[in-house]
Amino acid sequence: MLHVCSANAFSPVETRGINMEHYDYIVVGAGIEGSWTAYQLVKGAEKKPSVLLLERFPLPHSRGSSHGQTRIIRNAYPDAFHTSIMPTAFREWQKLQAESGVDVLVPKPLLLIANEEGYKKMDKIIACVNEEKAKQPDADIQLKELSREELETEFPQAKFSSQHRACVEHTAGILRADKCVATVQSEFKKLGGVIRDGFEVTSVVPGERVTVRGRFNNQAASVTASKLAICAGPWASKLIDPLLPTSKTNAYSHERHKHSFRLSELPLEALRILVFYWKIKENGPGAIPSTFIDCGEGDFWGIPELEYPHMYKLSNPSYTDQVEPDDRDKNVGAPDYSSIADYIEKYFPGLEIKPSIVETCMYTVTPDLTCILDTVPGHRNIAFGCGFSGIGFKKAPAVGIMIKQLLNPEEEKILDSTAFRLSRFSTD
Repeated sequence: MLHVCSANAFSPVETRGINMEHYDYIVVGAGIEGSWTAYQLVKGAEKKPSVLLLERFPLPHSRGSSHGQTRIIRNAYPDAFHTSIMPTAFREWQKLQAESGVDVLVPKPLLLIANEEGYKKMDKIIACVNEEKAKQPDADIQLKELSREELETEFPQAKFSSQHRACVEHTAGILRADKCVATVQSEFKKLGGVIRDGFEVTSVVPGERVTVRGRFNNQAASVTASKLAICAGPWASKLIDPLLPTSKTNAYSHERHKHSFRLSELPLEALRILVFYWKIKENGPGAIPSTFIDCGEGDFWGIPELEYPHMYKLSNPSYTDQVEPDDRDKNVGAPDYSSIADYIEKYFPGLEIKPSIVETCMYTVTPDLTCILDTVPGHRNIAFGCGFSGIGFKKAPAVGIMIKQLLNPEEEKILDSTAFRLSRFSTD
C-alpha cells in the first residue's frame, strides 16, 4: 500500500500507482470532521486498518470551514443530544493534547446571557446540563447560575440590565482551530494513516468496493475502499446527492429557516459569514476575560483576546450571505455593522464601536442548524457527515466516533447518533 502525505510527494514510479489502490477506509475531506473521523478509524485498533484521507486543496488551506485561530468549546446546550456527546468530545480533545504535547485547548469560562426572550433557552440549557450530570456523574461539567450581584462582581467589564439572567460554565474553553486540525492529522499519520492532498474527488461509485474518482496532478485518478466516509463540508451535496434515492418533494419549516427540498437532495446551504474583531479601549474597563454567548438578543458570541493583541472577537450569525463554495471570494463591500456596534455600545463599554479587523468564514448549515450523520440508503458501507457549521468544530472527536459506528454497526455503540439522521427532514 502506498503511503503518501503530500500532493507534491509523488515520484514518477509512485504516480503510476495512483489508480485503483485499495484501502479498508477512505475519508473524503480533511477538515476537522474528516480528520477526526480518519483518526478515530485507525486509533485504538488492535490490527490497524488502512485509512486514506483525501483533501481537495493542498494542506494547510483556508477554503473550507475548519481554518482560523479559535473556536468555543462548551457543554452548555439547550438540546440533550448535543450536551450528551460533549463529555466524550472533551475527553478526546484532552487525550489529543496529552498524547501530542500540543496545547490545542485553552480553558476559559463561558458567560451565558439572556434577556426575557432568551429565558426559555437558558432554562433548557440548565436542565440539559443537570440531566447530563446525573447521567454521567464522572463528567466534568460545572455550570452555575449567577445572581445579579455575582454577575457584576465576576464580570464588571460588561453592563447588562437587571432583566438579564446569567450563567457561567467554568468547564468551557477555546480550541486553537488551526493547531487542532494540524495535530489530529499529525497523530493520524503517526498511526500509519495516509493523507493525500490536492486530490479533487469528482464522483463516488457505490459497491462492495466503493470507487472514488477524481483529479490528481491534473490527471484522472481513482482509488477504492471497503468503506467510505464523506465529510466534504460545503461540497458535500455534490458528492452525496447523486447517491440518494429519488423521493417526493418535502416541505420543512423551522423558526429561522423555511426550505423546500427533496430527500434526493441534502437540505444544505453554504454561507459566508463575517467575523469582527473589536479593539479594546486603552483607558476603558477592558473586555470580559471569558468566552461569551447571548442566548436571547441576536445570538451574539465572543472570544477574548487570544488571536490578535488587544482585540476581542465578537459577532453574530446575521452577517451572512449564501454563496457557492467555489465562489466565496467575491467582494463583500463595506459591511453594515451598525447592529453589532449598537450591541457593543449597550453592553461592552470597554470596546471600540468600529471593527478593526473583518474576516470571512464558510458555514454549511441545515434548516434546523444541526448536523446530519447517516449512511447512504442501500449502501451501508458509505457514511457521511455534513452541516456542522456554527457548533460542529468542538464536537468533531464525537462525530468521528459516530461515523465509525455507522460504518461498523456490529461494534460497541458508544454514542447515539439517532438525532442526527437525515430522515428527520422527511414528511413521509
